Amino acid sequence: MSNVSDAELRALRVHDEVENSQWLRLRKRILIRGILVVVMIVIRAVLMKAYPQDYMNTIFNAAGLASDEVASLISARLILGAVLSAVYLYALMTNRFLRTVSIIALIVPVAIIWADLQIFLLSSFPAFTVVAAIGFALRLIALYLLARNYIDIRR
Repeated sequence: MSNVSDAELRALRVHDEVENSQWLRLRKRILIRGILVVVMIVIRAVLMKAYPQDYMNTIFNAAGLASDEVASLISARLILGAVLSAVYLYALMTNRFLRTVSIIALIVPVAIIWADLQIFLLSSFPAFTVVAAIGFALRLIALYLLARNYIDIRR
């Protein structure tokens, strides 16, 4: 028999962000949303690879970026996304530092969208193609799913 109360055990396990009873209920839903976000990012990357003229001409050339600058920008963002996805998956699987990682996973895409907002809406909005609109919509949906995960974790 243990003389340690539940409150004392929770205090000792500060790295566990969500209580076990709540975590067992939320884990599958949060994991599915996280996987959907990764799938949407992969779809966007495939769209950019399959239809480079739509992204290069419509979005990035309107902002005055050269093609080598665009390639390095895309590579850097994909690497950042891969690292963030790995950290997010680790936090989901272990229930460690989940609140911190979920807020970071929400802030980074918001910052990237905010940085691109001028390019998307002001520079190239009249010349938007269907593929570019789909890519932008996928980003917004991914952001919504990450926000839902954060809200569920914070409850």
